[in-house]
Amino acid sequence: MPRIVLATDDRTALLADNAFRPLQDWISRAESADREDLRPNALHLVPITRPTDLQRACEWLRVRELRQLRCDIWLVAPGPLRLPAELTAADAVFVGPQAAAEARAELARRQSRQGKEPGKTETLKERLEPWTPSLVPLAERLALAAEHDATVLLTGETGSGKTFLARLLHESSSRREHRLVVVPCGAIAPNLVESEFFGHVKGAFTGADRTRTGRFAAAGQGTLLLDEIDALSLEQQANLLRIVETGEYELVGSHETQRWQGRLIVASNRDLSGEVAAGRFREDLYYRLNVMHFHLPPLRERPVDLPPLIRGLVARFAVKFHKPLRRIASAVYDRLIDCPWPGNLRQLENALQTAVLVATGDELRVEHLPPLPQSAEESGLALPRSGPGETCSHLARHRESSERRLILRALAKANGSRVATARALGISRVTLYKKMKKYGLLTASDGQAGPVFAEPVRVAG
Repeated sequence: MPRIVLATDDRTALLADNAFRPLQDWISRAESADREDLRPNALHLVPITRPTDLQRACEWLRVRELRQLRCDIWLVAPGPLRLPAELTAADAVFVGPQAAAEARAELARRQSRQGKEPGKTETLKERLEPWTPSLVPLAERLALAAEHDATVLLTGETGSGKTFLARLLHESSSRREHRLVVVPCGAIAPNLVESEFFGHVKGAFTGADRTRTGRFAAAGQGTLLLDEIDALSLEQQANLLRIVETGEYELVGSHETQRWQGRLIVASNRDLSGEVAAGRFREDLYYRLNVMHFHLPPLRERPVDLPPLIRGLVARFAVKFHKPLRRIASAVYDRLIDCPWPGNLRQLENALQTAVLVATGDELRVEHLPPLPQSAEESGLALPRSGPGETCSHLARHRESSERRLILRALAKANGSRVATARALGISRVTLYKKMKKYGLLTASDGQAGPVFAEPVRVAG
């Protein structure tokens, strides 16, 4: 039986009698404001009690079409209802005083036929698949990290999705009812780092006119994400050793020991092992933080993620800007997949926000896109200049880089199908397999570590 997601609050009789109250806690916290966040393979109930609910239902139907999701949308209206033509695309409509009872009976019949209960908790894999299918092979290890309180280290280029992954780990853990606090370490003044982390008492230093709670205490029993942890100096890093090891700390200006009971996730856009070798990061802190390590490849190495990301982001901004978009032109996909995305997800998000904002009509077209990098040279990813003796070597590397990107783009356009990719490239499947192996594009299911596993997941102990 599909899971049930409540599309609105508890104001209607439909929900007041708990007829469709979900059995799992994550559904009761479904964000009604983020209407673009439809769940795949789910049943979405949209109670219709006022005109704005009709707009909500239309938006959900447009979002489903944009994101190409398989999910059911039921409309339930306790009173008389004149449906706009757009709402005829709903999978079921229940109207009248008995609407709730009829919807409940239909739901019971479906459950009986399928022999399943609706209270199935959404797995981490199901959360990843609609947005970043390239990370699905990591689902089991991510679920292990979410289940236990081991410290997690996330690495990857700026904008590659580290905060998204941290939020996913938090929401999939037993701490999801508590806060997720994100601390951008690089944005904190060096002389305030200790106070920002641990808090201070009144009079601890000049200007401390009142006691202040630190970020660790603010996170409570939730999750604290220390982003850009490499931005901390060696002295500031030393301040973290004790709390990472024992959970104990003192407020600045106090001798009373506090104990933190939250969970720590740290992120960096640098290779911390290299920073340790260069003497810029403490080795003892590195090993305390590197309990479970996940590396996120840049977006240019994850073209299979681009189509679902494009659909999801366009849907999000279409709702935000009240744009009646229903389709995305194929030329838009081609143009975006060809872009090397030096700014990763952040650059993609900004580009699509601009495109949706200027779009007219019900289709997003390539002319709506803002200027994007056309080549590796423009994006700063070009090969270095070489002398005469190195020309052949750089030419070979450039050819291999181009061939690798061509294969990645073809895989993305074929939704990962190797048969379709080989056909599009005009080569055999055996040749494609050999080239994918050569360029490190095979996944764990092939017995190989592809781009997703550029840094292995390591579990201490």
